[in-house]
Amino acid sequence: MTSPARWTASDTRAVADRRTAGMVIVVVSLAATVWPGAPQWLVLTGFSAAAALGLPLLLARSARLAARVLPVVVVALAVLAGLAAWGRATSNLVERDRAHDGGVIVTREAAAALSRGENPYTADYGPVLPESWRQVQGSDGSLVENPVRHHFPYLPAAALVHVPFVMAADAVDWQWDPRVAGWVALTVAMVAVARLDAPAWARVGGVAGVGSALAIIYLSWGTNDPFAAALAVLALVLAERRPAWAGVVLALAVSAKVLLALILVPLTVVVVHRGGWSAVRRWWTFPVAMGASVIPALIAAPSAFLDDTVWFNLGRTEPKMPTSGIGVPAWAPSLPGGALAVLTVVGVALAVGLPVMAARRWPSVWTAGAASGLGLLGLLVPARTFQVNYLVLVAALIPLCWLASSVNQPAEVGGPEPPAAPG
Repeated sequence: MTSPARWTASDTRAVADRRTAGMVIVVVSLAATVWPGAPQWLVLTGFSAAAALGLPLLLARSARLAARVLPVVVVALAVLAGLAAWGRATSNLVERDRAHDGGVIVTREAAAALSRGENPYTADYGPVLPESWRQVQGSDGSLVENPVRHHFPYLPAAALVHVPFVMAADAVDWQWDPRVAGWVALTVAMVAVARLDAPAWARVGGVAGVGSALAIIYLSWGTNDPFAAALAVLALVLAERRPAWAGVVLALAVSAKVLLALILVPLTVVVVHRGGWSAVRRWWTFPVAMGASVIPALIAAPSAFLDDTVWFNLGRTEPKMPTSGIGVPAWAPSLPGGALAVLTVVGVALAVGLPVMAARRWPSVWTAGAASGLGLLGLLVPARTFQVNYLVLVAALIPLCWLASSVNQPAEVGGPEPPAAPG
């Protein structure tokens, strides 16, 4: 018979250190939300960090309390997200404030075009864009024609997933809203994280990351970031036992937000490290799902497809999306081009190198996710159009570090399950 582990002085110090760190994170994060003149992105980031990074550490001392708080957090965030989305979608705000151009209007029309057998990458979205969305404004105040009129900047599966819902809604003379799919993905991901075999305090952090204040606000507006981030986390939940399904879910996440492709590199490192190349083959659904959706679109109109999905996102199409957001080019427009180029190279190197190093040092799917969230900042900070909604991805991934530090994963991620214990 194995004797129970004894509580040591080092354990006591570790708990005290966690509690102190949690208190510091909560206090600093909430202080940022009430800072005079704080911009909206800082307020939302403050609430998100307090809930997903600070609160779990405060709960780590009491497993019973954390277990009681966990379902409350799941239900509260799911309800808040649903009410926020419903309230904004049915409000009397102007269309620009009620529904995002790309995530709601253009995505819905792209799905409708596919249902009619048309190519979403050659479509003109001008007729469905409301007057308030005809132009977009840069950080310097300049107005240009909204580039999404002629561009669908997502991969095909981002629209394909909505086709059956658009067709069903049309059949009953109703209009499908992609925010419904976003809310469902958010809720499913939170429930999946809450059901993991991990300490409750770590699961609280994962849940609060998926349902962050940033996610709730931008789901209500209709950007596809909460949808994509929730699917990415769900794919990591499925990675251990259901790698084939995880591949499909991850393909959909990357299709909706290509930035999430950054996860692929450290995730591959983890899978190979823990299960060898044979484990990688169990993720066959990812390339198949991507190929089945991308190749037909590429063959049908290669130039239009590349313009929309590659050159548009790199700022190489006309009209060009004006410099805006919270990246360095927006708040430091006088920065010399050479300095920005160096910053970009360094950012890309950190974005790729940091997750790989972390995955090699602590081989876990949660490490791959959390480090990728941090690495995303390396790509975004030097970007000319680093929009606040991209922080939804960062907020969902970084708190997975708590799961990385606590989940006892099987010996082979994406490979055969370990044998059952005798007896």
